[in-house]
Amino acid sequence: MTELAFPDGFLWGTATAAHQVEGGNSNSDWWEWELKPGTQCKEPSGAAIDHYNRYGRDIALLAGLGFNTYRFSVEWARIEPSEGVFDEAQLEHYRRMVEAVRKSKLIPMVTLNHFSLPIWVAAKGGWLSDDVPALFERYVRRVVEAFGDSVDWYCTVNEPGIVAFGGYLGAIPFPPGTHGVANWKRAAHGLIEGHRKARAAIKALRPAAQVGQTHAMQEWESNAGGRPAMEYSRRMMEDIYVAASREDDFVGVQTYTRARVEMPRLLGPLSRVALAIPPIEDMVVARAAHPGKINPTPATNPAVRLTQMGWEFRPQAVAATVRRVAEVLPGKPIVVTENGVAAADDADRVEFITDALKSLHAVIADGIPLRGYVHWSAFDNFEWDKGYAMQFGLIAVDRATQEREPKPSAQFLGSIAKANRLTVAG
Repeated sequence: MTELAFPDGFLWGTATAAHQVEGGNSNSDWWEWELKPGTQCKEPSGAAIDHYNRYGRDIALLAGLGFNTYRFSVEWARIEPSEGVFDEAQLEHYRRMVEAVRKSKLIPMVTLNHFSLPIWVAAKGGWLSDDVPALFERYVRRVVEAFGDSVDWYCTVNEPGIVAFGGYLGAIPFPPGTHGVANWKRAAHGLIEGHRKARAAIKALRPAAQVGQTHAMQEWESNAGGRPAMEYSRRMMEDIYVAASREDDFVGVQTYTRARVEMPRLLGPLSRVALAIPPIEDMVVARAAHPGKINPTPATNPAVRLTQMGWEFRPQAVAATVRRVAEVLPGKPIVVTENGVAAADDADRVEFITDALKSLHAVIADGIPLRGYVHWSAFDNFEWDKGYAMQFGLIAVDRATQEREPKPSAQFLGSIAKANRLTVAG
């Protein structure tokens, strides 16, 4: 047996998002979209896992498993229910939540926006509106003022690339469901500007706080024909946001799989031209995002092992994305803020965690400043348009009784966190 030790002070955590676990987030655009006639959402979030009321026991459970960090989000739709009106009772709720995290000897890592927006912000156009970055900054200031010196880690915007790609290009089911490359690019600009304004506000109020944003990243591959489309898609979905993290204190990396873009070799030179022509640009991007081209399905490649989400089972992908960030932003501290697998068989989760951590240990051995590993997710919860079918959690939840049951993977990762080392064969 070989013991792979991790650096002193390494962050070992789990993550949740408010809308996915709290329940009753009825003032948000996601709640509205879930209930809209003809929605692509499989089922509404409803009461979720009632984390809003049960957070104290949930946090104690996570601490008891051995973790030292809890990443969670605060909900803008609760805190600022209408424009310019801040709900002090909701701010107090989240202050108590931060206090509970700290009392359990966990490090609170607070995400300020995890996908959902207040309905009144969505009515302005969401991240397409020129007003929203400044409105986001004002909200962030109120939250940071409320938390004072009790939070040392802030994530401003969660996965801005997915928000723009899904909600504004319309490539995946996601509110507001607009379509077109022009909206995609405009939303990207708004998200980046919102992050920058939020970062400046936090640093003005809490100079010592560690501030970053978290990026959805994949390990990308392509054949020769698909390379131009792959490079364009990666740039628009990942690279422009990573570049916007240049002044951040850390970069959050969130990786689940590998993507491969394949096109006939003849299309390689043609797609380079096409990518510069807006009417064709939509076609190329849509082709690159087609399920048969990215994350091969059994119909296109039966040999590929798939997760419940239909993604390739590829735990080593997270090391590839961490290495890419290290190439783009040399020396920048990195935290894996999400990594995990949707699997009904918990043995698959243990295998995924093991292989992901082995690959990340090699990254650290190569001198890349990886500061932590935060698993997605703490609990089985609402998985956006997929509803409750996907099982990402270390802890199972019976939604009829709201009883929690840690899985073997929770004990496994918790024991690694306590020891700060992974024991592997060989």
